Amino acid sequence: MGDFDSTAVSGVEARGYRRGTLATDSWDQYVIPTTDKIVSYSGRANTFRIPGRAGTTGQKLATIHNATGSTVLISLDQVRVDLAVTVVKLVTVLPPLIRLQKVTVLPTSGTVLGKVGNDSAETSNAAVTLLQDASADGSSSAVALTATIPAASIITQEFAARLITAAGYEPWDRAEYLDSGSVTLRPLEGVAVFLDYVLATQNPITDMWSVGFSWREFTRP
Repeated sequence: MGDFDSTAVSGVEARGYRRGTLATDSWDQYVIPTTDKIVSYSGRANTFRIPGRAGTTGQKLATIHNATGSTVLISLDQVRVDLAVTVVKLVTVLPPLIRLQKVTVLPTSGTVLGKVGNDSAETSNAAVTLLQDASADGSSSAVALTATIPAASIITQEFAARLITAAGYEPWDRAEYLDSGSVTLRPLEGVAVFLDYVLATQNPITDMWSVGFSWREFTRP
């Protein structure tokens, strides 16, 4: 690499590396990448232990949503799902399909999640809401969490683990989603953690779920 070069232009010093050894050789400017996101809040939220709902239309475990007219955008950086099973399922019964789905309609019912800031000096925007399908540890919400799931809105998905026999367990640790990149939620956008199943035996009330979110709220300059 050639000699280091600096040039003052209108009072601003541009720095770079000369391509050759002569003073007349051109040089490449040294660039420092920056982001235009101004983060106003970064935090986490985690649910209670959520019992399964032994129905036939699936279960919305938890949601995060950015309200209409919000002054911030959400960078959803990670969603974590874990499951504890105590009752054996037949090998012929599929486990629920865990789906992260983009939603637009504001979710309702359920119980509000507490926000835990990474920095106590920051304050989350009130337009950012999180709900869960449990009223306390191990207790379902009196009214099930409701979220309208649009077609073709799946961000990612995978089957949950299941206890097939007392001596055999299908290996599955805590699932962590969005490791390939965050999802931006603009006003009137959110993400629901949805269990998709059609048989009551696929998600009995003895199954216990937990969900965690990590996100940042930001504006642009």
